Amino acid sequence: MNKIIKNIKIIFVLAIMFFIIFGIYFNPFALARERTEDLSNLINYPEIYTNIQELKAAHPNWTFTMLYTGLNWNDVITGETTALHTRSLVHNSLVFGNVLDWVCATCKTDPKDNGSWYCASPKAVSYYMDTRNWLNDSYIFSFETLSFNSNAHSVEGVQAIISGTFMDKSTITYIDTNGNTQTINKSYAQIIYDAGKMYNVSPYHLAARIRQEQGSGTSSLISGKKEGFVGYYNYFNVGAGGNSEAEIITNGLTYAKNKGWTTPELAIQGGASFLKGSYIGNFQDTLYLQKYSVDSSSGSLYGHQYQQNISAPYTEGLDVYDAYEELGILESNFNFIVPIYENMPESASTKPGRTTVLTTENVVVQTLYTPLRIRVRPSISSNVLAEAPRATVLVRIEKANEADENGYYWDTVAYNNGTKTVIGYASREYLGEIATAETLNEAKTIGVMCNLRNGPGTSNSWVKKILPVGTQVTVIDKINYKIDGLVWCRVKLSDGTQGYVAENFFQAGPVEKYKINGENIIIAPKTAITDIPKATLVGDVLGTGAKVKVEDKEYTLVVLGDVNGDGDVDVIDLALVKRHLMQAQILREQYFKAGILQKDGTEIDIIDLALLKRFLMGTSIISL
Repeated sequence: MNKIIKNIKIIFVLAIMFFIIFGIYFNPFALARERTEDLSNLINYPEIYTNIQELKAAHPNWTFTMLYTGLNWNDVITGETTALHTRSLVHNSLVFGNVLDWVCATCKTDPKDNGSWYCASPKAVSYYMDTRNWLNDSYIFSFETLSFNSNAHSVEGVQAIISGTFMDKSTITYIDTNGNTQTINKSYAQIIYDAGKMYNVSPYHLAARIRQEQGSGTSSLISGKKEGFVGYYNYFNVGAGGNSEAEIITNGLTYAKNKGWTTPELAIQGGASFLKGSYIGNFQDTLYLQKYSVDSSSGSLYGHQYQQNISAPYTEGLDVYDAYEELGILESNFNFIVPIYENMPESASTKPGRTTVLTTENVVVQTLYTPLRIRVRPSISSNVLAEAPRATVLVRIEKANEADENGYYWDTVAYNNGTKTVIGYASREYLGEIATAETLNEAKTIGVMCNLRNGPGTSNSWVKKILPVGTQVTVIDKINYKIDGLVWCRVKLSDGTQGYVAENFFQAGPVEKYKINGENIIIAPKTAITDIPKATLVGDVLGTGAKVKVEDKEYTLVVLGDVNGDGDVDVIDLALVKRHLMQAQILREQYFKAGILQKDGTEIDIIDLALLKRFLMGTSIISL
């Protein structure tokens, strides 16, 4: 009989847990197509939650809007890859490592568009669509809202984005429809800024988009010289689709001619108007949503997309980040819209063609020769990000597990040049391992749920998923790396696992474990009787309602969150607090006090319920 009762109790607890966590408090279908700044439901997406918490800690003025798409992840990837093989393309410059990881199994390396593009594989699209891969300090601007922001946008900012490009001019010369050369006594920066302000569109978005679309500026779409289309311009490549370069040019200039875009200024204004009317004003108001149409409020899923390039949101977003950084305005009030999908993989989608493994040992290296060139990609032909002098100490984030065609092993490293930290690839033969002596031995407690990363910075992968609030760690190394606005420390867990955590997520100051309030001793969950000086427990259970003697005086114990007195804080307590709020089962005396989790609170309310739920999900602590 006792066994039967025990089994019934287990089933009851499991049922309560299911309905509370997944039914009552989280109904994904009720959130379909909802945009909200309420982050509470992100508890069900812990990786996204922790990434955003890291960003908010580094940039308190940033705000985040969650777009609950209501779309199933696998359906989204199918929609972006299967129905139309030119919907998502990958440029051949991105393809390295295992090529078949990058390209569609049907199309393989059959060239698309103008010959430099391949049909992207589901794995490649998954990597670029998975928002968890881009929630870091720089790439986050792929999710920035694209409306005009007078507090952040300026002509100087536009100039910073277009500096060094064909648009870096104080005046503009162009060919009119009669073939004559004309001059506009304005800079591109001014024209782009004015167009953004006119149509309530981010001028930084316009500048980055032109830079993305036009590259070196030699395209016939903006030369004004194309036979049959003399004096017509299309800076945003609107309507410029096709399977060959000739077809792309013809279609784009036909569109410009029909719109009367006869000067660079008119073309830029027209492009801004087009972006506003067709995208930004129609729920495709971020770089990500322009490429990946996943808000059904726009009236179209997957089909109405500005470009085919799967990496475009991030390259454009990085241009915007660089401009903000140069102007020193990264701490302005920015809002970001982050799409959420149903049934996402447990961990973030991995990069195709990956030839490296995470490193958790011997992560500190030094350069052996001068200079060490840190490159954008794992190749001697790749652009150089930075050069590190001999004997420079670096952090190795990933270790190559195979050599390239030249016999080089390319490890991923983080290098601080004194002003900023760059992350790129370095050849292993130029690196020497340093013994990882534990120079520090500081005990710390995690105060905010966060990630344990394989390197300093929010762009690095997880070593271990979520570190819940209250996790004990030992700081063993604190190299002066400030990345993404956070200072990072190398820590060790109780099982020996090593990784990086930002200082911001350590619990500040000592934790008050108990307090005496009249006839009660109030304690936080997971407090031991030994944490109360000179106290002895009367009975076997350290729970609410238990008697505790301190010297000769007896007190009644109140364990915050433990409203049923069994010594545990669990889903049963959550259910009882909810029943109390519904007046279905009233909590009284010390059990009532155990349900008041707000400091200086006098009644149990919905905030206490939320605090209890967050504690159970490991996202916050219950403290005195």
